[in-house]
Amino acid sequence: MKTVFKVGGVLNKGFVGQISYTVCLEEEYNTMDITFSFDKQRYTAITEELKAELIEVCNGEYGLDKASDEEITNALQGMKTEIHTVASMNDVFIGGVHKQLTTRHMYFSPEETSDGCIPQSIIGGVIKITLIVFNVILDDTHYDILLSVND
Repeated sequence: MKTVFKVGGVLNKGFVGQISYTVCLEEEYNTMDITFSFDKQRYTAITEELKAELIEVCNGEYGLDKASDEEITNALQGMKTEIHTVASMNDVFIGGVHKQLTTRHMYFSPEETSDGCIPQSIIGGVIKITLIVFNVILDDTHYDILLSVND
């Protein structure tokens, strides 16, 4: 496959929103693969500082000031950065992937696709890739998008 677009970025803790990239394909193709990946999906260590921060943020709202250490640790272990991908071609939805994976593919061809994607007889025109960011839990969370095509 031939790479036609590559981009990356960095998200910081607390970011919620959408980021879109638009790519104009110079010709028509038979297949397309959009690869999205990011790091820092979960906490790697549950520290006392992290526990204190969670209690402070939620103080009074959820009763965490009365929660046990185990309950607070379990809550932190359950948190994750959540980013999903959506693609459109010429302003028409062609696929979306809502999976809890740090690397995922959106593959399109006339015969087969990745889960959540719609087969396309021809790949061409304007491709829009949108990242839907629900939650980022750690600063300096890096992401990459790679769009590859094949005749």
